[in-house]
Amino acid sequence: MQKITTPPCSLQGNTEFFQNLRQLDFELFTAAKGKRCTWCGGKLDTSHFPRKLRDACEAEEQRFSLCCRNEGCRKRVTPPSLRFFGRKVYSAWVVVLVLDFCQSLGLDRVISRQTIARYRQFWQERLAESHPFMRWARGELAPGTPAAGSPGPLLHHFGFPSPASRIAVLRFFTHAA
Repeated sequence: MQKITTPPCSLQGNTEFFQNLRQLDFELFTAAKGKRCTWCGGKLDTSHFPRKLRDACEAEEQRFSLCCRNEGCRKRVTPPSLRFFGRKVYSAWVVVLVLDFCQSLGLDRVISRQTIARYRQFWQERLAESHPFMRWARGELAPGTPAAGSPGPLLHHFGFPSPASRIAVLRFFTHAA
């Protein structure tokens, strides 16, 4: 298995796209900062942490996060993100797109078959009719939008791969993380 450190993907070098994602993440962080701790009701302090993603165009990114100020609690509150997909080691756009667009993004030699298999299983679980994400998604999507075991049909609902649809796709899929 040959690994490439810099993926030759079509979004590589598109700094405006990644700056836009970072700004949207900061807005989500700012909204969460105005709230209280969900566990104890305490005040939240800024507690960003570094994340190094395997496919990142930059060496390291900062994950916007919060931490409860109360000494007995100190729980972390991490708002949703358009750049990071939960605890996955690839960025959100790769997790969403890898199954259906791996070849066209040039990622077919960057991501191992085992990782693709894990993501395929992840999406099959998330896109099952009984999963809470799909119950939520059915209310957000037009009737008849197919949602097979991969995100591809849902991506086309947003007009992907048009540049304007990328943010809408990531916003939608933050609910699946």
